[in-house]
Amino acid sequence: MNKNKSFQHKVIYGVCMIVILIAVSLISRPATSDQPGGMLAQMRRDYHISDAQLGKVDPASEAMRLSLLGLDGVAITFLWSKLNEYQMTEQYTLMEATAKTISYLNPHLLKVWEFQAWNLSYNVSREFDNYEHRYLWVKRGINYHMDGTEYNYNEPRMMNSIAHFFGNKFGNADEKVQYREIFPEDDLFHEEIQKHLEGTPYSVTEDAEGVQENKPDHWLVARLWDKWATEVVDNGLGSIGAMSPTIFYQYPAKRLMNFGEAIEKEGHISEKAQAAWAQAYEEWKEYGDHEVPSTYGISIKLNDSDRLAKEIDEANNNFKNSYDKYTNQISEEKIAKLPEETQKALDTPEKDRTEEQIQLIQAVQNSLRVSRIETVKYIQEKANALKEEKPDSPEAKELSQTALEASREANRLGEMEFLKGVIERQKDIVAFNYWRTRALSESTDRTIEARRLVFEAHEAYKDANLIKARELYEKAWDKWIAIYDDYPELRDDASADVLSDSIKEYRALLNQFDEDISPNFPLIDILRSNSDVFVEPVWNPDDQPTPANKPDEATEEKAEPMDSEPMDSEPMDSEPMDSESADKPEADPAKEESSEEATAEKPAEEAADTESSDAEPADEPAESTETATDSEETASSDS
Repeated sequence: MNKNKSFQHKVIYGVCMIVILIAVSLISRPATSDQPGGMLAQMRRDYHISDAQLGKVDPASEAMRLSLLGLDGVAITFLWSKLNEYQMTEQYTLMEATAKTISYLNPHLLKVWEFQAWNLSYNVSREFDNYEHRYLWVKRGINYHMDGTEYNYNEPRMMNSIAHFFGNKFGNADEKVQYREIFPEDDLFHEEIQKHLEGTPYSVTEDAEGVQENKPDHWLVARLWDKWATEVVDNGLGSIGAMSPTIFYQYPAKRLMNFGEAIEKEGHISEKAQAAWAQAYEEWKEYGDHEVPSTYGISIKLNDSDRLAKEIDEANNNFKNSYDKYTNQISEEKIAKLPEETQKALDTPEKDRTEEQIQLIQAVQNSLRVSRIETVKYIQEKANALKEEKPDSPEAKELSQTALEASREANRLGEMEFLKGVIERQKDIVAFNYWRTRALSESTDRTIEARRLVFEAHEAYKDANLIKARELYEKAWDKWIAIYDDYPELRDDASADVLSDSIKEYRALLNQFDEDISPNFPLIDILRSNSDVFVEPVWNPDDQPTPANKPDEATEEKAEPMDSEPMDSEPMDSEPMDSESADKPEADPAKEESSEEATAEKPAEEAADTESSDAEPADEPAESTETATDSEETASSDS
């Protein structure tokens, strides 16, 4: 009987073991290319938290042996050492393979992906002289970074970092002109990008189409990654960690602005650029209406600042109108406590005050200001004093009610001012008002036409067509002056810095006509503020420059003075002697007489031209005049 029970127990244990083994197999069976694997493997795939893919690691390597023994940390340390060695010995292909192995062993460390992508795109690429080789390594670094989304699918910080690589590396590098030419034609790279965007509604060729049809622009590709990142955060699938939400949410609209600015610089000043700026303006307004958390623990909308400013002004006016008499009483009491000299200074009209009185007033100016809290406190004290004298009087109750209402209004005003201050600080971080104004301005026909004129003037200047370049520049300045009059906040910005390069070119163009920019030039402040070394104009604005395209008028203007005065009345010694004549030996008297006779026989018009041309050095800078004076003294001493 005991033997039967022992046998039964063994059968039961065996059956339980088989059931447990089947359950473990169903739960933890690894996934293969044909089978989805067990429950745990499927959950890892669904939640994008798969472990390192050891199948991608070299099975014969030391890293694989260490990893199989549970020594992943030791393996990664060993690989980092090898990676640094490969980089120092310029074995960049082995370096890239080692970087991938490190990531396969520990795929959820975001900074590893970002650091090695930066290493390949920025540090390795600069080791090559050919821009095509540099582009190849930039692309390899970005591909490596995009591979990280396979293991970190819902990581908006990684998506945002990838967007920065697409935007800044292709758009702001020294080779950006070449990169922007190569990227639209790199169809294989576009296919790689599209593979990593699977699961999103975005298409590289359609949603990121640039100037060329079905050819993406890298700024718009960066925008796709930013939009994906913001959607992940809005849907609650990922977190941006310690990154500022105000900065994070600005990028989709900013990429459109970057795209519009880039194609305008390349000469594609058309409806495409205007549409990009118009869409950016609408998205920037939507960004301002998006509720974002602040560092103060409250959610804000950047567009609420304007509304709050109006409400604060209205509430302040109501507070002043309602409680102004109490404020005046407090002010009078404060003035009464001041020294007699200070009171006398305050009573003196502002235009009649002495320096000493001005200093006395400045010393007490802050203390004389009456805050809302002081007003509320003063009303409350008066109400309390009246209650002590007449506890049941209607005046005391009314004054207490007035103090309560004033306290509520003051608290409400304080809350609104605090909230507005928080919003203004967040707006300053991203220059919200400037970019809103810039996008609005750039989307107008007038700005598009102004940029087109500047670009065409630059092209004409490069082609040595100076007259046409000058005409186009001067037409453009009229439009830019009107733009800056309507949007004065755009003067001190990045676009003004770009425009300053065109103004510098315009000034160089004028120098070729022996002219200089006028000190009264309306845009000279942009040139002055955006130049490392600014030379003040030497041209006198009272002297009208001769039109470069009207030589006949120039000849007539030069001949006019000779009609009013006889040729013989012009003193011969008034002309400054240049340094060359000072160094020449004394001329033969006979030759001088013959030259004087020849001069006397010249027609009046020819002599006038000669004298007017001789008078030109008077308009030259003072430095040449000093040289002429020194040479004249030398000549007189020699004689």
